[in-house]
Parts: sequence; C-alpha cells; structure tokens
Amino acid sequence: MLAALKWLTPRRLILLAALAGVLAVAIILLWHFVLRGDPPPPASLQAAVQSVRADQQQAQQTQASDADTSDAQQQQASDGVTVIDADEQDYSDEPSEGVSYGSDQQPPEQQQAAQEDSAADPPSNGESTEQSRGPEPQSLPELPELAGLWTLSERGESFVGYRIDEELANIGATTAVGRTGELTATLEFDGAAITAVEIVADLRTLRSDQSFRDGALRDRGLESDTYPFATFRLTEPIPIDQLPVGEDTLAVTVAGTLELHGVTNDVQIALAGQYVDGLVVVSGSTEIVLTDYDIEAPTGFRVLSIAEAGLMEFQIVFEQSP
Repeated sequence: MLAALKWLTPRRLILLAALAGVLAVAIILLWHFVLRGDPPPPASLQAAVQSVRADQQQAQQTQASDADTSDAQQQQASDGVTVIDADEQDYSDEPSEGVSYGSDQQPPEQQQAAQEDSAADPPSNGESTEQSRGPEPQSLPELPELAGLWTLSERGESFVGYRIDEELANIGATTAVGRTGELTATLEFDGAAITAVEIVADLRTLRSDQSFRDGALRDRGLESDTYPFATFRLTEPIPIDQLPVGEDTLAVTVAGTLELHGVTNDVQIALAGQYVDGLVVVSGSTEIVLTDYDIEAPTGFRVLSIAEAGLMEFQIVFEQSP
C-alpha cells in the first residue's frame, strides 16, 4: 500500500488524469463517428411508396429469374430430341408414286417458297399485330369498386414507432427512434369516405439502435410488459372525392383516439395517403406529451434527460380484402 502511494507522485497523477481525459474524448469520438448511426428519417409517404415499389421490383426480378430457369430447363430437355433435317430427305422433282398432295399439303420446295413470300410481305394497312399495339394501359378503378374492408398488406414496409430527443451521458443530445412492424391494421371504405380505421401495435417489440433503451421501456417509461399494446381508432369519417394517384396525394388531419400506457386521449393526426398499384399507402404522425399518458421519463445513469414530448409516427400499407 505504501509502495503504491509512493509510486503515485504528483507528476504521475497528472499523467493519469490526462490519459483518462484522452480516453474519454476517444470514446466520445468513437461513438459519434463510428458506433453511432444517424436516426432513420421521419416516416413519410414518399418512403412508404418507395418501399412498395422496391417490393414490386424484387417480385418482377424473381419472376424473370424463374422464367429464365424454366427456359433453360426446356432447352436442356430439347437437347435430347433428334430433329430430322429436311436437307437430308431425298425428294425428287416429281412426287413419288402413290403420293399425292392435297390443297393443304405441298412439296417441300413449294412450302419453303410460300414461307419466304409470306415473310417478305408486310402486313396490310388495315392489319395490326399484338406487338405493334403494345400493352393496353390499365384503367383505374372507380371509387365504389374500392368499397369494403382493407387490411395490412405484406407488400411494402409498415410500422408504428416513436421519435423523441434525449441526452445521453458522455454522448450528448441525440434522437431516440424506436419502431415495430408487429401490428394489425384495418380500414373500411364505403365508396365515398373512409368510415373506420383501427391500428394496434405491439409495443413489446419496439426496437431502436440501443438495446438498453429497448429493455428499459419494458418496465419503465412505456412499461410495455404491463401495457403491451397501443391502439388508434378513427372517430370521424375521411371524405374521399377522388382517387389520389400519381402526383396527387390525400393530405388531411384526421380525428381519433389513442390508447397508450393505459390512458385513452383524443388526438389529431396529420396524415398523407396515396393509391399505388392497388394498395392504399398512408403515413402520419402526432405529438405525444408524456404526462398526458402518465408516462414517467425513464432517465438513469446512461440517460440524463428525455424531452417532455415526442412523436408517434407510422406508415401503413393496406390491401383490399377479397
């Protein structure tokens, strides 16, 4: 013990303090520039539509790959078939005795000449081929055709999540973003208005970039082990005058209720929607004040402070039920 105290001279204490400071700075720099990833951008209609397009492109590539595989298999099968070359047949200038050619059957020389004449003759002006016409554009459905129940689609990316600012020890200000794709969603449309929407998210499956944060929310903050689900329900119909496709989007503020942490409050959600390839794609968000839902910010050794309010955000892809 005395030997250790003698070793800790003032100079060495200064060196150790400087080394500890350099190490702390190195850890912060490592976090900011290597370990820490930027939080995902806010939920948006554009990102939701892109997720649908990406799934569609992947499906087309899979179909093309399957078609190539099928063609290759057919080619391999045909390689085992013996084809008799017409040049190897012994045809005389005159039909063989006992052989006659009907109106639909001609000698090989005449058949070849007829095929060449047919290939050389272009189609008449009044004729059109399927290739020249090309695929006909698909007509958009009328609104009454879309009436009925719509449910969560497997195409595109659907999620519900949160976004809130926080202060981390030795790190500083950052934005915590957690999301889950474990949800159910239904939408009812009567041909003129969306009359009902229900979205239920399993908060136990929320995932962010920090596992310690996700674990803390199970028994603190959201207390997802005790209150596992968050539920949004539409309370006022959303009129639909025309189908929002292409550059057109539906941008409205909708009224509903949000049940969270055992508390149900009225909410207003800014929502954007679009009809894409037979799917209804929507995205929205609303501010959540923690005290409005009796949520106590889960601060601690690592999390020094959390903002009093955050965002609840979502993007959902619906498909029409048969």
